[in-house]
Amino acid sequence: MSEGQTASKIQPAFDENGNACYQLYSTPKEKNIVQQCVVYPDRVIPVIFIPGVMGSNLKSTNGRKGSVWRLDSKKQIVGDWFSANSVTRKELLDPNMTDVDDGGNLVDKKEPYLLKTRRQRGWGTVGYTSYATFLDWLQNTLNDFDNYQNGERVALLTTVLKTETGDISLSKEEVDLTYNYLFPVFAMGYNWLQSNADSATALSKYIDEQIQFYLHKGRQCEKVILITHSMGGLVARHYTQNLSGADKVLGVIHGVMPALGAAATYRRMKAGSENGTGDTIGWVAAKVLGGNAEAMTSVLSQSPGPLQLLPGKAYGQRWLKIMDEKNISSLPETDPYSEIYLQRNKWWGLCEDQFINPDKSTNQTERDNDWKIFAEIIKEQVKPFIEELTGKYHPKSWAFYSADMAYPAYGNVCWRANTPRADSWLNRNRQRDGLAGRALDKTEMFDKRTISAPLSGSGWAKGINQTYKLLPAEEAGDGTVPERSGRIAEQYLQCRFQVPVEHEPAFQNRQAQQFTLKVLVKIVQLIQHTALRDK
Repeated sequence: MSEGQTASKIQPAFDENGNACYQLYSTPKEKNIVQQCVVYPDRVIPVIFIPGVMGSNLKSTNGRKGSVWRLDSKKQIVGDWFSANSVTRKELLDPNMTDVDDGGNLVDKKEPYLLKTRRQRGWGTVGYTSYATFLDWLQNTLNDFDNYQNGERVALLTTVLKTETGDISLSKEEVDLTYNYLFPVFAMGYNWLQSNADSATALSKYIDEQIQFYLHKGRQCEKVILITHSMGGLVARHYTQNLSGADKVLGVIHGVMPALGAAATYRRMKAGSENGTGDTIGWVAAKVLGGNAEAMTSVLSQSPGPLQLLPGKAYGQRWLKIMDEKNISSLPETDPYSEIYLQRNKWWGLCEDQFINPDKSTNQTERDNDWKIFAEIIKEQVKPFIEELTGKYHPKSWAFYSADMAYPAYGNVCWRANTPRADSWLNRNRQRDGLAGRALDKTEMFDKRTISAPLSGSGWAKGINQTYKLLPAEEAGDGTVPERSGRIAEQYLQCRFQVPVEHEPAFQNRQAQQFTLKVLVKIVQLIQHTALRDK
């Protein structure tokens, strides 16, 4: 453009086939205006975000109610679920009677050059309260064509993040390459109640649909980038490694993924969601999610997805501890499924059958059938999914996690006994066995269990009464995932980054966002080995 001329940028409109159309106009010659048609890249790399457990909106499919789990606002969540009893929870949160709800709130914006609106890209399927700000930030950052010299991608050149393994420093050439591509950000909500294997199958179909969409619109599109939160990482790993989807994925970014499981799942089945903050807000949040064993068991016992967050064999042994003043028993010795999860008549077993179906808990025939269904889920869906995924990662994987004592998580779960002083003294020479104890009160559903533990040897008493209480979480983590599970072995990763974040709002953390963006730029460099390479 010569001196004295003024540029007028003409944005394209797009017809139904995705063709760009420009409307030019006449200008007086003396104004010396040059009309410049804005041309966007025709090579597309979809970025697909996969949320964590409870992070997708759900609706009923039985015709009785529409949306049953929609995270549009904290006020709405509390209003819908704070006072919901266990019977209502079991009915509404049934994996066989629910499906993804795409009508949730979202941060909207016109982006015609991406050819799909944000709602069409699935933003309404995921929790607004957890993910809206991150999705909006990421898409705006990847759309900064008018501000590329001062955008966040360029700022990454001087942003230093101290990673544990791998190098994510960037060159100007690497950042510049990203501006040759469009990055429409998608969010794939899924039915988190059903098996993650089913959700991985849904992801396979979803990825194929997006690639085919852009190809049919005349764009070049070959692979996608996956960003996952928590359990969404398990969905992505199953898709890429067990459903042969790796070749369609350029790279994967995992955030706070429970790679080996989360012992908090056991704790929540036994006592409800913990009050992580220890205040009124935390208490309300725990009540909403399920504040006691009955509320959690009624839902989780029928839901393979959340149960697949249980620690598998690779988590390690002896993480469940039964302790009193004299003895410590630790489980599992080899197999958590048979030794903990399928122990029906042990007070410390994962699932207490009287809580599976609360309105029918007095009917023994119903309880036997409920237990049979639960056991089949563990044997046929939970154990195979967990164990077949162990050690399997997309070859181009990056991850961030938290190992901060500000957000302690359950690494071990410990039941500690309180024994009446008189009983303890009278039976001081006899061994007690809390592991073989009998529950005296089947209505207990919080963090205490009253147990009659058998005593060895002879004496006036056959057993000793003890009150076992769950100890608080004490391992560094993010409040849900302990360090031992979040810290993925480096041989599976291109890079690992430790950042102090809480589990649910992890992607709202500034450093977590910068890490995600830096890694995304790194992943884009791999496009040079595909048909979409920069020519």
